[in-house]
Amino acid sequence: MSWWLRAHAVTGAAAAMVLCFAVAPLLGSSRLPVPSLFGGVSGGIPVPLVLPVLPAGALLYGLHRVPHACEATAVRRTGWWSTGLLAAACSAALLLGAAEQVWLDFPLAGAVARNTVGYLGFGLLVQRLLGAQYGPVAVALVPLGCALLGTGAGGRPYPWAWPLLPGGSAPAWGTAVALLATGAFAAFHTPKAHPAPSP
Repeated sequence: MSWWLRAHAVTGAAAAMVLCFAVAPLLGSSRLPVPSLFGGVSGGIPVPLVLPVLPAGALLYGLHRVPHACEATAVRRTGWWSTGLLAAACSAALLLGAAEQVWLDFPLAGAVARNTVGYLGFGLLVQRLLGAQYGPVAVALVPLGCALLGTGAGGRPYPWAWPLLPGGSAPAWGTAVALLATGAFAAFHTPKAHPAPSP
C-alpha cells in the first residue's frame, strides 16, 4: 500500500488539494486577466475557479505515473485502488467546498469543488483518448479557453462555459458530474479481449 501511494504521488496530490482550498478564499476577489474574444474587454476569470487545475493535474499525473501493464501483472491486485483514490479526491473536494461555504461564507466554494470534479473528468477523458501526458495540460487549458471564448457582452458566461458559472448552477454541476462519470468509465474500463477465432 505504501509503495502504491508513493508510486502514484498521492502525497503531492493531497497537498495540492489542501493548498487549492486554503488559498481560494484568500484570493476570492482576485481575477486572472484574460481577454474575452466575443465580449470585448472583460474583468478576467476569478482565480479560485482556476485553482482546481492544481489538484486535478496532480491527481491525473499520479494516476498514470505507473504503466498499466506493471499494475496488471502485480502480485497484489490494485485495480480498484485508482478508483478509490479518485472517489476519495472528489469526496474531499466536495467536503472542503461545503465546509468553506458554511464556515467561511465563501461564495465561490461550491464552484471550486465543482470545477475540481469537472476538471478531473475532462482530464481522464483526454488521457484515455490522447495519452496520459496530455491530461494535466488539457485541464489547464479549460478555464483559459472558457474565459477567452465563453463570455459575451458584459462578461456574462455562456451556458456551455460551465467552469465560469456560479457554484449553485445546476447545469454546470450536471456537466461536471457527467464529465467525471464518463472520464472515470473511459479510464478504468478495459474491454475484455476476445479469443482469436480458430482456423
